[in-house]
Amino acid sequence: MTDLWIPSPRTRWWVFLLAFSIRLWSVADSSVSDPAFLYPIIDEQTNVDQARGFLEHGPRHETPYWKPPGYPALLTLLALPWSDIGSTAQGVPASFAWTVKVFQCLLDSISALLILQITALTAGRKAALLASGLYAIASMPVFFCGQMLDTTVFTFLILLSVSLARNALATSHWSGWIQVGMAIGLASITRATGLPVAVGLALVALLQPRRWSICLVHSGALLGACALTLLPIATLNWKSGDDLVLISSNGGINFYIGNRSGDGIGEDGLTSVAAGPRWNRLLEKSSHLSKPSQRSRHYYQLALDEMVADPLQWARQMVRKGAALISAQDVPNNKNLVDETRRNLPLRILAWLPGASGPLVALILVGLLISRRGLAEEEWPVRVAMLMLLLTTWAFFIAGRYRVPLMALGCIVAGRGLATLGLRWRSLFLYLGVWLLVLAIPVPSRALVEDYCIDPVAIGYVHEQRDEPEEATRWYRRSLEQDPDDVRALHNLGHIAQQAGDIPRALELFRQATTTRPDHSPSWNSLGALLAPVDPLQARICFERAVAEEPRYRGAWINLGQLLESHGDLHKALDAFQRARRIDPDRSLAPILEARVQQKLRKPRNAMRLLQMVDPARLQPGSAELYQQLLQQVEQQLQLLPTEPQQADPAPTDESPEDDSPRDRPEERGVVG
Repeated sequence: MTDLWIPSPRTRWWVFLLAFSIRLWSVADSSVSDPAFLYPIIDEQTNVDQARGFLEHGPRHETPYWKPPGYPALLTLLALPWSDIGSTAQGVPASFAWTVKVFQCLLDSISALLILQITALTAGRKAALLASGLYAIASMPVFFCGQMLDTTVFTFLILLSVSLARNALATSHWSGWIQVGMAIGLASITRATGLPVAVGLALVALLQPRRWSICLVHSGALLGACALTLLPIATLNWKSGDDLVLISSNGGINFYIGNRSGDGIGEDGLTSVAAGPRWNRLLEKSSHLSKPSQRSRHYYQLALDEMVADPLQWARQMVRKGAALISAQDVPNNKNLVDETRRNLPLRILAWLPGASGPLVALILVGLLISRRGLAEEEWPVRVAMLMLLLTTWAFFIAGRYRVPLMALGCIVAGRGLATLGLRWRSLFLYLGVWLLVLAIPVPSRALVEDYCIDPVAIGYVHEQRDEPEEATRWYRRSLEQDPDDVRALHNLGHIAQQAGDIPRALELFRQATTTRPDHSPSWNSLGALLAPVDPLQARICFERAVAEEPRYRGAWINLGQLLESHGDLHKALDAFQRARRIDPDRSLAPILEARVQQKLRKPRNAMRLLQMVDPARLQPGSAELYQQLLQQVEQQLQLLPTEPQQADPAPTDESPEDDSPRDRPEERGVVG
């Protein structure tokens, strides 16, 4: 092995600047070329929506957690300078998107420095420069710096844990293992697959060539610090969510997705299931269970039952998944990875360099082949962490973002292998042979990568938000080609027809959506909004069906209230508006409409209290005009009241409501009428 080397500050700066400049260039290019830059979709959407919930309701929001809360919590901290980062399932402010993605570029560049440091202290100067250089130009880590996903943060925390474990082995003091436990605990809160790595690093601490009692203390310090790091999350799940969930409850369904029977696309264990009918069918398998922990255990049991029922089929599936782990292609995970990388100039350039997934996987395999003997004690954390991540990924399902931490650790192995082999013809032939083998692996198929792994409805919705109806229509129709029962595509196509003035076509699509999925509240609400001017009776039936299917559907309550108000049923209208206001007290339309009914009922004091909840400076034009008219009418009524006070109904005490997002569809927030 080459003599150990401590990188100079100048070398560290060069590595950092190389990694950061490439990543920042890619993000800057995506801000122009990627339509979804400001519109988080699929898994990004769940992270951003969870951050919005944390901002509004605190850490107890949606406990027990469905997904690990670490990354949404980080987004929440980054979002503190903004009073609002957009409505649920909508876009985010450009400044916030830039802040998150530049932060991830910085963090991933620090990951390159950790790779430099780990490799320098275990394999020497040449290996360290090669390893950090490989990671600096690795295309998949660069890609994920521009996504609002946990990949960059999890990779950094895994590398930090490995670096601290290497230092703890060198110093032989128990305090170093506490730091390792805290780091791997934070990694597990970000992605639960960090837990097996914690167990692996604890074994490394336990099997040191030292006295048994010292090793036991070191291993216990790591596990104890990790448990204390996880304790607040588990406590929130238990106390606030009333369920015994350690971190999150999505592990069971992910295990089932990766190990269920079947050989077709979507049942081969290679990627998660995109949102839509297929995902809904999976959720229906546990709809009879009330608690998330019960549902998670149910999916584990379903997977085990199918594995036992047909072990040969499961074995074939595991072989396919193993091939995908070392293939040259990256499996997307609910993202249109193919189109995004084709648009991005830096990523197109990086695809031709050794940091592309195919060449990098080949370099990692070669590094593992030539360095299987003579490993130093300090190298074991790298190998054990790689092994645990590989086994966990293999046990669940394969997707590009789950290979990134493996590739980061693999760069250390690849750098050591390149430094050992040198630039000799023999080593070149070995590398080319492995590379051709990796390229020849037919898994995943092109159809899986380009068609199944993405959610066309989500991408279509991005284009719809960008006022690109033709492109949105193309994606929605693509979803219906894959699944004619995708109610989201039918519903959104109905909105595009409505905006184009083709009301008969819109009505047809909304009716088709309600027939396909009778429990789809948005379709009932949209159908009712179109029928209200021409068939009020049927419109009322639609609105009532929408709120029956989803009692917390604020927009449907507002629409129902306005329909009732227009037909003189003021008390029922008042009830509908009150329900809408209580569901979302921070929106201003419901209090204004409720005040209008109170004014019609000759209760101006109640109406004025409701109007005082509203900040007129934050209203949209239609709501602002209604507010001003109503304010004048209420003031006139108050002037006619006798001087003695009258009994008033209790009025709400909500403060500082926000106006509706301009991106919300009108009938979703309730049309001013």
